[in-house]
Amino acid sequence: MKEQIERKFGLGVIVYVFNRDFSKILLLKRNEEKRNRNKADWGNIGGRVELGEKLIDACLREAKEESGIDLDPKQLKLLNIKEITKNPIAPSVHFLQFIYATTIDENVKVTLNFDCDHESDEYKWFNLKELPDKTLDKKEDITEIADKAKKEFNLS
Repeated sequence: MKEQIERKFGLGVIVYVFNRDFSKILLLKRNEEKRNRNKADWGNIGGRVELGEKLIDACLREAKEESGIDLDPKQLKLLNIKEITKNPIAPSVHFLQFIYATTIDENVKVTLNFDCDHESDEYKWFNLKELPDKTLDKKEDITEIADKAKKEFNLS
């Protein structure tokens, strides 16, 4: 008889933070353990949705915890839903990630790990035409989300 694997279902949010003219994106350089586990250095703000938490509230909480930034919920736009059924890091978990975008001023004060364990080592604004190597999301996906966000924010 085959061993029964307990399957789990997870919900997450990812927040793409762009500057006002969508020429740059704010990315966080994850801590060494996360970089090694994910085989990527740079990623967006985001994380799991807690039981009973609304998606927008999860975006606001994750942004505050990871960067110290208070986002405007009215400026968060849902752009995509990504389904991950095969994840080598968590093979028994079926994930749904809700991908949001927002814009903020580049001069806003960022305080890494404001209210969370040491998840990130640094942050940086990257020009969308000069994205770093080893990003959690593919460069093409970042560019595609940026284009979609421009349309949602009526900037295309």
